[in-house]
Amino acid sequence: MSDESSAPALPHLTAEFFVWLWYASERDGGTMTLGSAGVCDVWVEERLSFRVPDEDKARAVLTGENTSSAPEARAALASGKVVRDVQVHLRREEREYTVTLRGVNLDLAGVKFPGHSSEGEDELLYERMYLYEDLWFILQQLYQRFASERAAESWYTITLPAIRRWVGGGDAEQSRIEPDAFGDADSARPAHEE
Repeated sequence: MSDESSAPALPHLTAEFFVWLWYASERDGGTMTLGSAGVCDVWVEERLSFRVPDEDKARAVLTGENTSSAPEARAALASGKVVRDVQVHLRREEREYTVTLRGVNLDLAGVKFPGHSSEGEDELLYERMYLYEDLWFILQQLYQRFASERAAESWYTITLPAIRRWVGGGDAEQSRIEPDAFGDADSARPAHEE
């Protein structure tokens, strides 16, 4: 018997977020402006796993250097699989994090924080709490940016076709989307049409 309160309302959004994150990190050259989080570097690290849409079990797992650029990674997407988990590296100011985002509940695994500068148990604890909150803040800003693009009218006319071209082997930077000066995703347009 399943508990309705613990079931994700829209489980497909997590898989879409993972693909968008991968695509956007390549489209934007790894550097994104994230509202109040400022500029953040984002790239897919050494692990991607894929599943069949109706199952939770991983069907293909890719690890190693340049995983995101491996032909097998996009081939998995092209064959209809969805991203189950993705390891990302995030850099904001002088802090760098590595984290694996997992499953429909967007669980965190294998979190690596920046080196510690504090001495003493209490200071170390407070520093780790700060770093954990900073990591969640960055992830929140990334998801907000995804949600803004996903809810925009341009998702179906510009973003989704660009992602499909990228999955098919196209270059993500050629399909870069430029929001207007106010960051309004509804008025986004491909950069090459300007």
